[in-house]
Amino acid sequence: MRPIKQVMNARIRRLALGAAALAIAAAGQPAAARAQSTLPPPQADGMPTQAQHDRASTDPNSFGAGWGDMPGGVAARPYVRTLTLINGGVETPVITAGTTTPHEPPVGGVTTAIAAGNLCRAGQPAGIGTCYATPNRVGLSVGYRAGDNNGSDFAAPSVPLTTKVDANTIIDMTVALNTLGRDLRWTSMNGDLLYWQTTNLGQDDATVRVKFKPAPAPTISSFAPGNGCTATPIRDCDIQRADGQTLSASMVFSLDDTLDDALTGAAFATQNAIFSFLQPGGTPQSPSLDIQVASSHERADGSPQLGSFKAFLPAAALLNLYGLLPGDATAFSTTRGGDAGTNDTPTYAPWNAAAHGSDGLLVTVEDITFSAPAYRVKSRLKPISTKASARRRKTTVTSTVAACAKRRKNCLATLYDLGPGDRARYRATRSTLLKNKAVKRKLSLTRPAAKLAKGDRYLLIVRSKKNKKLLASAVGSVR
Repeated sequence: MRPIKQVMNARIRRLALGAAALAIAAAGQPAAARAQSTLPPPQADGMPTQAQHDRASTDPNSFGAGWGDMPGGVAARPYVRTLTLINGGVETPVITAGTTTPHEPPVGGVTTAIAAGNLCRAGQPAGIGTCYATPNRVGLSVGYRAGDNNGSDFAAPSVPLTTKVDANTIIDMTVALNTLGRDLRWTSMNGDLLYWQTTNLGQDDATVRVKFKPAPAPTISSFAPGNGCTATPIRDCDIQRADGQTLSASMVFSLDDTLDDALTGAAFATQNAIFSFLQPGGTPQSPSLDIQVASSHERADGSPQLGSFKAFLPAAALLNLYGLLPGDATAFSTTRGGDAGTNDTPTYAPWNAAAHGSDGLLVTVEDITFSAPAYRVKSRLKPISTKASARRRKTTVTSTVAACAKRRKNCLATLYDLGPGDRARYRATRSTLLKNKAVKRKLSLTRPAAKLAKGDRYLLIVRSKKNKKLLASAVGSVR
């Protein structure tokens, strides 16, 4: 038997993706039916509706802990505020002014379902490895009404859709996290990410606006004992061939506060994968980010399973975790580990709020072969040390940059104040203290203590004076 954490994480992920797994077909049935039935092969229309997700575990037709079990109940859960489908530039509103009241369109109408992951039943004691009083994962699937259940496969819908949804459809959606926004960290999705905007991060009423396209995902009917394709972190994943392929659109919000809060607002999108996982690593001087993706080696027809992922790192993560600016895309490297395989050369594109919803960096890797590669995203720069001390009315920042000349000021230093050390690291706040000051290898920068106070964090950026190439960066604190 798999550990409860692995089982529940697998369930919430598959509920969100609409993956064809026997466990999910079972999860979508009432408890009484599950106990006495032999399950047929799962169908794409076997996904629970929002009303089914809202049931408390005391409901005889429930399939486990639902939103009704959470303190505050259904009224406290996240909901989709707006959803618009865009086909060839033509916009079709689906949800406007949405609330926690389930959106129930006619059969064939596009709708959504939001599921609570790892939630305790009413009265069940919370504990790590068992359950949480409020969910640490929230799954959201975009699907269509198919009678008593929802469908999720837009490539082969079982009923005619009232609005076309295919691989070129843009889904423009705003999600209100309601009372759970304070704990939002990262988000993973099955889809092609185009736009990502977060508001009120760190507050209960945080919202997310996302634009993305549906993406293909394999269906796996069963997992061998000991298989860790949906474990966190992913391990022992080896699936030769998928049972089918669907076109779906979904996401999972992570409300796990064990990760660095600088990653709050990060988003990761996969295609042709069954699961993905994010794990920070490295050291404070040289941080890294491991992105794991899992899938079958082959598609159902025997051809190679080729996947992709996009990782959006918000400006706050770049500043506070990596010590880099969004525009310095060439400072990053992405290397593959975890298993042998191939992929296209990673690309790096700065994102800005005007065009993409947020400032940050988009890392893209395509044509990934499987089963469970792990991609490490880190800075190419060699770490440098920096110190800063506040004495009387002045703060002095020092460092040594080997790439600069000993006796000639052939480098340019820029210094930013990142604010008090206790400021939330998911905020991309910075103020420029010095810009492009000519320096030598051993540099010393002085600013008024009123502008860079004791306890403040700062960012030091050093570039070549000749070609403005980034040579070094470091984050420090004023002592």
